[in-house]
Amino acid sequence: MTPRRGALILAAGASSRMGTPKALLPWGETTLLDSAISTARGIPIEEIVVVLGPSTRHLEAELLASVAFNPQPETGRSASIRLGAARLSHDIGAILIQSVDQPSSLEVHTSLFEAIFQGAMVAVPTYAGRRGHPICLNGQLLKELGEVTEEEEGLRSIVRRHRDQLVEVPVSSECVTWNLNDPAAYAAAKAAAGR
Repeated sequence: MTPRRGALILAAGASSRMGTPKALLPWGETTLLDSAISTARGIPIEEIVVVLGPSTRHLEAELLASVAFNPQPETGRSASIRLGAARLSHDIGAILIQSVDQPSSLEVHTSLFEAIFQGAMVAVPTYAGRRGHPICLNGQLLKELGEVTEEEEGLRSIVRRHRDQLVEVPVSSECVTWNLNDPAAYAAAKAAAGR
C-alpha cells in the first residue's frame, strides 16, 4: 500500500513587490493557486492544505482543499508552514511544501515523492546542477515541520539537520528554479512556460 501523500501550498502573502496577491495571478487558463492545486490533485496527493492570508482569505469558499489561515504572513513563511502542518494527518507518508509563486509540474512532484518513498528524509529537485523547489519531506518530519521558526531559517533548519539523508532529484523542468517575486520574474516565467 502506497503511503499517503500530503501537500502544503503557501498562499498567504500580500505580495507587496508584485502589487497584487500572487495566488490570483493568471497562469495559463487559470491562476497560480488553482494551477498549484490542480497539479497536486494530478499525482494524486490525498491531503492538500492551502494556507491563506488576509489578502487571499476570500478564496476559501471556492477551494477544494483544506484551508489554514495565517493572519500575519508578513512575519515570514514559517508561521504558514506551522499552521499548514497542523492540518495534516499524523500518519502522512510524505509532505510536499510549495509556495504559490513557485509553479511546478507533475513530473517534479512525482519524482520527489518517489525519492521519499525510496528512503530519503528530504528530497530537493535540481535543474542544471542548481537546487530548486518545491521540497518534499518524509512524513516522519511532520513534528519538525510544525516547529519551524524564522529565527532558525524555517525549512533550511530541517534540511541542515537531515542533510545526510537528503536526496537531490535531477529534473528536466526549469520551473524548479523560478521565483515569481516581481513583475519581471513573473513575465519571464510565463514566457518560458508558454503561459
